[in-house]
Amino acid sequence: MNYAEMLDSIIAESNLSLRQISKRCADLDLSITPSYISQLKNGKLPPPTPEVSMILAKVCNSHDESKLIFQGYIEKAPEVIKQYMLASSELNKAMLEALYKFSNDGRMADEARNYLKQLDILSTIEMSSKYMKDGKIDISAEFVKQLTLESGGAVEDKNMTTLFLGDPAMSPTIPIHSFIQISPTRAELLKPRDVIAFYPFGKKQAVLRRVYFERDKILLIPDDRMSEIFIIESFDEINYIGKVASYRIDL
Repeated sequence: MNYAEMLDSIIAESNLSLRQISKRCADLDLSITPSYISQLKNGKLPPPTPEVSMILAKVCNSHDESKLIFQGYIEKAPEVIKQYMLASSELNKAMLEALYKFSNDGRMADEARNYLKQLDILSTIEMSSKYMKDGKIDISAEFVKQLTLESGGAVEDKNMTTLFLGDPAMSPTIPIHSFIQISPTRAELLKPRDVIAFYPFGKKQAVLRRVYFERDKILLIPDDRMSEIFIIESFDEINYIGKVASYRIDL
């Protein structure tokens, strides 16, 4: 993910308009126009100074401030530095893939492999550093669980299913990038406004919606106004996982 894509994602998750972001930046003594922000997020301008990136991330309430600053630095760095960092990142990804397979009986889901490939340089460094102790690889089952969750898979433990939420539809009630605990509740026991998790129409990324019953239809409604509404006649039409029991955010 390059700087423009990262900034575009941060802005989308904030649910703020470019005008609102511009005004919030002005409140922090940074004067930038909505047009300038638009050109940054569409890749029509090179990354700005670290100070501008820091304030943009801050006003969007993003936890990816350091990643945005680092990505902007890398894209403007001399070619020799850029190539060195990219090579180091690819080496770390190869190590992480080997570690995952070693810890998971040689198996690795395509989603987990693709997730590793698309990680930015700083995210790769951060993930690698968790499993390197004094120059040695620390083999841990937690790594398999973490990567499985963050790549969109589910982990079952003690009659509960854990998901890493990549869907913003329930924000701000349940923020994107939360870890969701799912209880395998039978569909007939669900009540109106319960929040459920499911894989819509064969997709591999789980989503959350509130359940409403309207005559012979089941309405699956998001809390935000931008995400898709699903209208079904039976839970057999979706890959229903269960009812949301709780969630947590790792800051």
